[in-house]
Amino acid sequence: MINASPGADVAPLILQQSIPLPGVKGKFDHVAIDLAGQRVFMAAKANDTLEVIDLKNGSRLRSVAGFHEPQGVLYLSDTKQVVVANGGNGEVQFLDGSSLNVVHRFPFAADADNLRYDAQARRVYVAAQDGVIGSIDLNTMGKLPEIKLPGHPEAFAIESGGRRLFVNVPKTDSIFAIDRSKSEVIGRWQLTKAKVNYTMAFDEVHGRLFVGCRNPASVVVLDSNTGGEVATFPVGGETDAMFYDERHKRIYVTGAEGTIDVVEQVDADHYRVLAKLLTAPLARTCLFVPELDRLFVAVPRQKDHDAELRVYQAHH
Repeated sequence: MINASPGADVAPLILQQSIPLPGVKGKFDHVAIDLAGQRVFMAAKANDTLEVIDLKNGSRLRSVAGFHEPQGVLYLSDTKQVVVANGGNGEVQFLDGSSLNVVHRFPFAADADNLRYDAQARRVYVAAQDGVIGSIDLNTMGKLPEIKLPGHPEAFAIESGGRRLFVNVPKTDSIFAIDRSKSEVIGRWQLTKAKVNYTMAFDEVHGRLFVGCRNPASVVVLDSNTGGEVATFPVGGETDAMFYDERHKRIYVTGAEGTIDVVEQVDADHYRVLAKLLTAPLARTCLFVPELDRLFVAVPRQKDHDAELRVYQAHH
């Protein structure tokens, strides 16, 4: 169920800062943060670079070249490494966090994209190829057996209090549940309320999966135990990133139409739109950092404006 919110005096997100990235062309993909070092990493997919932002000074530190359509990006605070998944050649690279030189390379056949880190098991998971979830064991720095799926995986979520991994496969309009300990598929849930499911966020406390779909542009809320669809609400078109703010019970969704949807979770089965904020065309990827209560939005170059990183402060 979805309800409209009455008018609020203060927007739920306040634009705090815009950090220009001159010379960067085309779309961005994913974003990561080094909290201790106050750095943000942006995968500039069409520019074949990793853009490194200094939050202390509000400026670009470096533009690191040599990537092949970088898509997924992680910062591992325990090893002080940056992980980059290259869509162009399928390679997952581990970079030294200081020098940003490549220290490990792992080949995946093609289209290495979304990355997730299971900190308890010390495994990096990668969505790749036409139907593979791969994983890299940080204890041995070796690849583990791949999990096969019937189409390219997009966003996925790790259950920290259990063994499951949930993954979107938009080709099939389905979510697959995987047992991480056995590396095998244990469930498949077919979407009926919307199709072409790209983004995902997870409320583990209430057992709710938020699945961002592109046809129509909406979020479908699923019970993570049964796969049942319990709610749906519209969002900006072609979403490519979504985050759940557990502390304040909010969902943030960025879409290529140039919007941020801010949705309040009233309870596990009821949701209310707080605001739809305008950004810029194709600004469809973001990162919510609960420790800072900030949303970082990657904005591509516009006709009259350089590419930029926009920093929004959440207001409650």
